[in-house]
Amino acid sequence: MEVRGICSICGQPGKMYTCSLCGSLVCGKCFQWKKGVCKRCQGGLKVH
Repeated sequence: MEVRGICSICGQPGKMYTCSLCGSLVCGKCFQWKKGVCKRCQGGLKVH
């Protein structure tokens, strides 16, 4: 199932991915594929 929306980090529309830590919907540019988390959570910052 594909989810489309607005990225909660950069505000760009498109296909969204869910961060496994904070649950934010983010675009492919803001999603860290290796860890399955968003750019905010990658550095240990859990932002809701």
